[in-house]
Amino acid sequence: MERRSWIKRWAWRLLPLLVLSVGGLGFLLLVSTRPELAQRDVVEKVWPVRAAPTVTTSIRPQLRFYGEVELRPLVSGRVVDVGPHFQNGGRVDAGELLVEIDRFEYEASAAEAAADLAEAKARLRELQTDLAAGKAMLEREKATENLRQRDAKRYADLQKRGAASIKSSDDAQMALLSATERVIERRFGIERLEANLARQAAVIQKLQVKERRAARDLSETRLSAPFAGYLTDIGIEVGKRVSQSDRAARLIDGSRLDVRFNIGMQQFGELLTTGELVGLPVEVVWSLQGNARRFAAVIERTGSEIDPSSGGVAVFARIESGEASRLLRPGAFVEVALPGPAYSGVVRLPETAWHDGHVMMVQDNRLLPREAVLVRRIGTDVLVRGAFGDDELALVTAIPGVQEGMRVTVVGEDRHGG
Repeated sequence: MERRSWIKRWAWRLLPLLVLSVGGLGFLLLVSTRPELAQRDVVEKVWPVRAAPTVTTSIRPQLRFYGEVELRPLVSGRVVDVGPHFQNGGRVDAGELLVEIDRFEYEASAAEAAADLAEAKARLRELQTDLAAGKAMLEREKATENLRQRDAKRYADLQKRGAASIKSSDDAQMALLSATERVIERRFGIERLEANLARQAAVIQKLQVKERRAARDLSETRLSAPFAGYLTDIGIEVGKRVSQSDRAARLIDGSRLDVRFNIGMQQFGELLTTGELVGLPVEVVWSLQGNARRFAAVIERTGSEIDPSSGGVAVFARIESGEASRLLRPGAFVEVALPGPAYSGVVRLPETAWHDGHVMMVQDNRLLPREAVLVRRIGTDVLVRGAFGDDELALVTAIPGVQEGMRVTVVGEDRHGG
């Protein structure tokens, strides 16, 4: 019994070791008999991309703006008669009567200006006469001064020899001083007269301007069409009293059309660096039924203040093309192109080539970053400066998470180089 008990006790102790041994042998058997998997080499991904040659050149881009066609100014006055075609849409010829203004106030202004001018000219002649008389009197007083000077010298010599009293010599000196004082006073009087003459000449000049203005206003009491055109916005009629600020009508002159467009402050400053804007030639493009009509124009003037609605400066260009009078109409929405500042030593690339301070170059089918400076944007393109060669290629395909060293193959080129 004891022996059986001892065997049983050791059997329970060895059973776990036996189980572990059998499990280990089974595991080793499975590992040694597992099937071998064929190993595959890791293949690097190759990105098909487009590239553009980095051709360094000089570029003067065409800046494009948008605007509207504007027309000529207004006429106004005191109406006593109107022309036969003075109506909305009326066609008038050059020189044809538009509006006749009451002449009374203008005739009175012209007569008053003429009277003031005549009075000023009479005063001028009076001053000229006084000046001539003053100069003549100055010559006589200078002669008197010379005589008094010789007389004083003679009495001084006689006094030294005892032939004249001291009083006689002193009286001669006093007479000389009086003559000299009169000469000085006469000279100052002549200078005052000359200053008054200059002032009166200025008064006459102002009155002449006033007379010409009054004459012009008088001539404009009969307002005639300065050019052939169409009337619109009629705002007066016979018998209506209007002020100078009231609108009479608008006369559309098809041969003198202006284009108004706005330039942003940054572009306005860039254009000023190239020289004066006034006189700069521009191109006006009017798209009509799918056809682009082009007209030559010249910048005539710029706005005097910043437009609060756009934050830019208004620019006005006069259209020179004779065809404009036949085609263009007021309010037409047009595109304006004008040459911008010139940039030298730049490379033009699509904006997808720009990566915040560098451009990815394709070298030996690998991407390498190249430092660059962004000069400006032109539409969907960029102008950059950097150490580029004309035979190099820049990546223009947008690759998410693009990195240095990526393998690529060029499948097409964008020709932006210049």
